[in-house]
Amino acid sequence: METYALRSFEEKCLDYRLVLFEVGCHSVVWECFGVVLHKYFPHFSPSTVQTFNENFSVEQALTSIPTCAAHDRANQHALLTVLKTWALFARKNNLQYWICYVTLIGYVQRGGLLPHDRDVDVSIMGQDTSQLVALASLINSNLISLDSNIYKLTVHPQWYIVGWFTRSYFRLQGSNFVAPNARFIHRKTDAYVEIWPVYNYHPGQSENSTNTSSILSEYDGNYEWKSYARNWTFPLNPCKFSGIQVWCPAQPRELVAAFYGRSAVYKSDTSCVNGTWRSN
Repeated sequence: METYALRSFEEKCLDYRLVLFEVGCHSVVWECFGVVLHKYFPHFSPSTVQTFNENFSVEQALTSIPTCAAHDRANQHALLTVLKTWALFARKNNLQYWICYVTLIGYVQRGGLLPHDRDVDVSIMGQDTSQLVALASLINSNLISLDSNIYKLTVHPQWYIVGWFTRSYFRLQGSNFVAPNARFIHRKTDAYVEIWPVYNYHPGQSENSTNTSSILSEYDGNYEWKSYARNWTFPLNPCKFSGIQVWCPAQPRELVAAFYGRSAVYKSDTSCVNGTWRSN
């Protein structure tokens, strides 16, 4: 009964929370929501809103995801585990993000993880990477409630440079990537959340020549810049991805169709053939 009441109240407050996110009041969203919640439901504490994913069971979510290859179940377990931890980490540290790319395809097609996926993709606004830099330092210094023996947050040293082609690899520092701005990694399984930058202008054009109030830009499948309507992403919506509460763009189907073709909204391009995933 309490869980139903909490979720019902959260739905009523959805517009309130999303407006706060849109205007940049990230650090007060859950605090304010908890205060308002406590006013109307005194038996709930503000910390109650943090428990949704903490009660999530990876094993239960796996029962609805098919397997093909021998290593599929272990890989799926690892990906959902690292996503669950990322979602809680982002919420507790007021990070605005949303699922994207192939992860978003999975959400649109089946409400969660594609059985053959190999990583998790999320987007953040490029300038918000500075928050990740500060958090990575806190993790490394064990000054934050995340076990640095299990998880690490690696931010590309040149994250502020817009465009992968002008960045370098820093393999000795753990940055064996150039296009994403950061990775949230499970040290033991090597499963990770890829963190991609989104900009409110077209990087191939002058910021002054771009209407920053109406578009967003990010890499397409060929690592070229692709712009699209800002209202396809904002305001963000809370959504369940294989049972994990995450943030989704406002119009996920439009984004999937724009990046992968309209058929990707309802049809997988991969099938299981003799114990191997193959492209159709």
